[in-house]
Amino acid sequence: MADAVIFWVVVAAIVMAIVRRRSGGQADIGTMVRRLIEYGFLLVLVGITGFGVAGVLAQVVGEIGPDSSAGTETTALWLTFVLVGGASLAGLSAWIRRRFAQDPTEEEAGGWSLYVAVAELGALTGVVVSSIVTLSWIISDTEFVDYMIAHLIVWSGVWAFHWRLGCRTTRRGTVRRQIYLLIAAAAGTIGLAVSTSFVVGHLLNWAYDGSMPDYIPDYRFGPDEASWDSAVDGARDATPAMLTFAAVWFWYWWRNARSTGHSVERHAFVLVGGVLGGLGAAVVAGTGLLFTVLLWFLADQDGTSVTEHFDTAPVFLTICIAGLTVWTYHRSELPRNEHRSEVERTYDHLASWVGLVAATVGAGVFIGAVVLHQIMPNPHDWDESLGEPMSGVITLLAVGGTVWWRNWSRIQAHADEPAELGSPVRRIYLLTVFGSTALLVLGSVLVMVFMVIFGLLEKDLGADELAWFRIPLAIIGATAGVALYHGRVLREGLRSMPTIVADVASTHVTLVAGLGGNWVREFAEQAGVEVRLRLRADIVEFVEPSVHELSDAVRSDDAGELLVTVAGDGTFEVVPLKKD
Repeated sequence: MADAVIFWVVVAAIVMAIVRRRSGGQADIGTMVRRLIEYGFLLVLVGITGFGVAGVLAQVVGEIGPDSSAGTETTALWLTFVLVGGASLAGLSAWIRRRFAQDPTEEEAGGWSLYVAVAELGALTGVVVSSIVTLSWIISDTEFVDYMIAHLIVWSGVWAFHWRLGCRTTRRGTVRRQIYLLIAAAAGTIGLAVSTSFVVGHLLNWAYDGSMPDYIPDYRFGPDEASWDSAVDGARDATPAMLTFAAVWFWYWWRNARSTGHSVERHAFVLVGGVLGGLGAAVVAGTGLLFTVLLWFLADQDGTSVTEHFDTAPVFLTICIAGLTVWTYHRSELPRNEHRSEVERTYDHLASWVGLVAATVGAGVFIGAVVLHQIMPNPHDWDESLGEPMSGVITLLAVGGTVWWRNWSRIQAHADEPAELGSPVRRIYLLTVFGSTALLVLGSVLVMVFMVIFGLLEKDLGADELAWFRIPLAIIGATAGVALYHGRVLREGLRSMPTIVADVASTHVTLVAGLGGNWVREFAEQAGVEVRLRLRADIVEFVEPSVHELSDAVRSDDAGELLVTVAGDGTFEVVPLKKD
């Protein structure tokens, strides 16, 4: 086991060294391996010592509860962890601290920031788990767990210590990277959305059961009774998790990551995790809710009562509310500029993709289960009611088509702009949709040809075999039009690009500053320019300039190429350059 760990540590160091060399940096594999081993060992010692201290503390805390976790063997184990792990931790910490004092670049290395992040997030995990259990004892009147209170105290201290370590500043900025904040913020967002959904779900379930004429058990959110006390108990059980994850979300996102500036990582968190995740959940839940309503009118219920049929409505409504809340909030976090940015384009294309997939599936179900069901050979075991397929078709086309049309219309409103036509997001979207749908058409044709040839060779091409053709034919019918349309849009865009772009001079900025970072990406995005960064060697202390003022200054200059020099105090000068 130890040999395997060492092997993967060496492999990781080599990969990191290769990546760093390709990016223009210098890397010493021996130094990287040494750092990974040292910080990995330090992380293990922190964990051993933390569990030991929590175990010893639990012996004291347990005395106030009905049961104590004390025991000779357990006490010996925790004391061993404290003595051996604590002594080793103190020695290794002193060694690393002395190394930092001798060589300041050690603290700026990626290995140290990775250790701080892993230790901080690991301690945060312990805080979250112990907080939920402890709050459940206080709020939900669950059984007292002495060692969880001890773990809450210990891991809160470990987390606070490593948070302070991450806030230390070096010549290259803070030790903590934005990506680590976003990881914890993502965990807080997901946990908050899920736990809040349970609280809202209990209340909606109670309202539904109380308003229906006949009673059914409330089995989806816990208790098997539809009373106000049951709903309150269920909501109260989910409240500790909601409060804990709300605190995590507030600290890591609202208090810190939200104000760190726009970057690729932040946009990925907002777009993929927030906007696309929330929209996807809302679309799925809305689809399920609409499908349930249509199914009641279009399909035979076989004696099922209205209460039993719509018993899933509170679940769908809860997920829809949570998804729309997440989507609405993260949509407001997208940057708003005078010019349409890549972030806005990415959002529109992602949302359009979600709707297009749903609408295409609906079209496929309609062609296969409704149209071809009537005109192709139909084996007796496929002779079923069309109520359920039609409910699904109407639902998918209504929801998916609305989402797709709303976002695609906004995309096409800018289709005559050079920046929109040349956007990599637009091209990736069109190529992906065209390529995937074309492959589905080709694959379906291959399947049908194979089935015909195989049937002729086997001399077995009857009604049962022909009935299976409805599946590839439905795929072709649903995707062929999508492929043709997006292929035409892509072709027209490629033809228009040379004519339009030739008349438009894009602005190129050579930026000379003491330090790069997220502010450079934000500046390029707000100003709508191409930036080439050059770092100054004569600046030690660097203050980032105002991105808003710098963007306004660049946009006010009509020159095709600019030189922007930023001084150490954040002041800047914009110099227009002559064309060759």
